[in-house]
Amino acid sequence: SYLTREHKGFLSLLRVIEPFVESFPEGNQHIGRPSYSVLPFLRAALAKRYFKIVDTSELRLWLLSDVNLRQICGFGKLASAAGFSRYMSYLAGKTSLEKSLGKMVKDYYKDKSVDSVARDSTAISAREKPVNKKKEVKPLKHHKRDRPKKTEQREKKRQTVLEEQKALPLAEARGLLNNSCAWACKKNSQGNSSYWKGYKLHLDVTEEGIPVSAIITGANVHDSQCAIPLERMTEQRITFRYCLMDSAYDAKTISQFVCGRGRIPLIDHNPRRKDSREAFDAVTKEHYKKRSVVERTNSHLKDWILPEKVLVRGIKKVSFELMCGVLCLAAIKILEQFILPTSSKDE
Repeated sequence: SYLTREHKGFLSLLRVIEPFVESFPEGNQHIGRPSYSVLPFLRAALAKRYFKIVDTSELRLWLLSDVNLRQICGFGKLASAAGFSRYMSYLAGKTSLEKSLGKMVKDYYKDKSVDSVARDSTAISAREKPVNKKKEVKPLKHHKRDRPKKTEQREKKRQTVLEEQKALPLAEARGLLNNSCAWACKKNSQGNSSYWKGYKLHLDVTEEGIPVSAIITGANVHDSQCAIPLERMTEQRITFRYCLMDSAYDAKTISQFVCGRGRIPLIDHNPRRKDSREAFDAVTKEHYKKRSVVERTNSHLKDWILPEKVLVRGIKKVSFELMCGVLCLAAIKILEQFILPTSSKDE
């Protein structure tokens, strides 16, 4: 039957993603109703993000009405609403789409080097009970430092999270990050405080706008706490020279870690730090403007792929939902940068 432009685009997207997705064991039970294949449900989850469908029940109705999409996903007989929900929960618990993203990016950049990688996070609203209360989220007051009294005994300063992450392996460094739903507060570009309940999506993006690494944390995790894990993940996948970050990552520990890896950090100066560092020169300022690519990537995700509010609950389901969107965006950008230009030249 006739395929629309959207159907053809989704087919091209699946051809890019599926070689890097782990294989699933097929059901071999001999008692009761035959089980469904898992791969069609993964394709349906990607279609949910590609077509920006809100929830799983709407996705099932879409598949019932769209014969072409149902055949593209590989469904013969469609599962019930309860069965559909169970298979989505199974995928959220068993599938690691972040590893699939790493394999895909590593394959397409295996003979190429990247000049710059931009790093930033974006807020993800969720409909879930947070671990903290909104009244607990207040701007910290900086008290004047004082000397302890003679009779007073103060605890020794604990090692910061960034210093601990430098000494730990990648898996343990990521384990230090909170991944529960939480309230958070940040100042917007107008200087006003904005609150949201949910999570944060931290991304490393190349100059072409292709996501390389992603970490999902609770909303109350500071951006700087994901810098070292993201740096380690990205260096395993691509070769790059500059690391572009905004003033939220302005910490000596992060700069020293990036320099120790043989790369150059370009971090905007935080005005709260009253130091004597020189401002960026004209050439560095021009290079730093490339950091806007990660802001455009976040806008693309939130405007065209991710829902306004995540309706699933729990870090596993939320991570699966968000990583489906990140994987779709990476495949779209790879098609634009590597595959479509090559095919047009061959023609």
